[in-house]
Amino acid sequence: MASSISQGLVDEAVAKVFLGVAENLLLYEDISTFIKNNLTISPDDQFGYGVGPRGSPRLKKALTSSFQNNFDAERPIREENLLILPGVGGALDALAWSICDDGEGIIIPVPFWSGISQGVGERTRGVMIPAIYQSIEGYQGLDDLFDPEINKKALEKALQQATKDNVKVKGVMLCNPHNPLGRCCPVETLREIAGFCGQHNLHLISDEVFAMSVYDNLEVPDTVPFTSVLALDLEDKIDPRNVHVAYGMGKDFCAARFRIGVLHSRNEAEFLFSVLGWVPYIVQDMWASILTDDEFRIDFMHKNRRLLAEHSEILTAFLREYDIPYYSKVNAGVFAWVSLQRYLRDKSEDSATNSFKSNGQFYREREMTLWDRLLASGVGLGLGGWYSSEEPGWFRISFAVEKEALRIGLERLIKTLRQVEAEGWK
Repeated sequence: MASSISQGLVDEAVAKVFLGVAENLLLYEDISTFIKNNLTISPDDQFGYGVGPRGSPRLKKALTSSFQNNFDAERPIREENLLILPGVGGALDALAWSICDDGEGIIIPVPFWSGISQGVGERTRGVMIPAIYQSIEGYQGLDDLFDPEINKKALEKALQQATKDNVKVKGVMLCNPHNPLGRCCPVETLREIAGFCGQHNLHLISDEVFAMSVYDNLEVPDTVPFTSVLALDLEDKIDPRNVHVAYGMGKDFCAARFRIGVLHSRNEAEFLFSVLGWVPYIVQDMWASILTDDEFRIDFMHKNRRLLAEHSEILTAFLREYDIPYYSKVNAGVFAWVSLQRYLRDKSEDSATNSFKSNGQFYREREMTLWDRLLASGVGLGLGGWYSSEEPGWFRISFAVEKEALRIGLERLIKTLRQVEAEGWK
């Protein structure tokens, strides 16, 4: 019998299935049961101001061990280098606010998680500078987004463009594992990017929120494993004080709404923004309980990886069955990067004449129309334009939902795509 939570999701899915949100719903029961059984109330530790905004001593102690062991940190992790903030988005916002003055910018390789737009551009009034790839000499496909030499060229070009636009660049921001491509960044590429930042005296910001949501992809057995920038000796590349890592509870621990994240930084100046970013100590201590219960945590992570692999295979098998292209070298996160480009064209349209590159805005409008039509049919996907995709027609599809909800969503997806293909756009 389905659990009450899972059954509720299926009942709700009859009206609408959302496969466009990067949430992991697969272990809600496990994490909720642990919290119910282990939540403790300590007024002396949790109800007052405590030691201030830098975080619960209990959580910071647990995180130093977690970073050291689970991220294979190359240098000792110290509690004074950790700042607890309301989610990874809150950490990126606070860091951007600290690094950038109005009108200064941060380079971000495309495509990228749409939440970064809010983190950099809202309160900070900073400028997001996209590093684009398709115009780089030697670029052949999405694999090149992880190539060290292509990345170096893309970052250099973005810096040059920002200079022409009179935008002072202050840093480079990465998602590793990548969101929305679902792949881990190779060590040689991380080192190349760090070297670029060091050469130009820029901050390197690594969002590693999916660090432990890495699974086996049997379709691609040689996928790149996750490596944190904390695991690398980068002192020959960049000042360690300019390297910052954001992590959180939301993705790996299936608890996005708890809004708790951590920023690791060896730059003391970056901690000045912490006063108004407090997370309730009771929430912090709850995460500490999870991190320090080795038996539960290890079993939870093992189960999570197994289920992510299983649900990823359900989605990719569906895509293969219906000959829908997708980025196949995925082994991290809760989504796949899927091309629905052929459904943006009529059969009579000449792909050479009406290319996505030369008619970008035209096909962006069709992309949005397709998204609206899918939503009206009861399934929501992540629109490629939200992630600053260089080409229209790409969508992010999340698979970490209850199997029946996933089945319903995919059935609605292919039904709608067939209708679009049959009816055309004219």
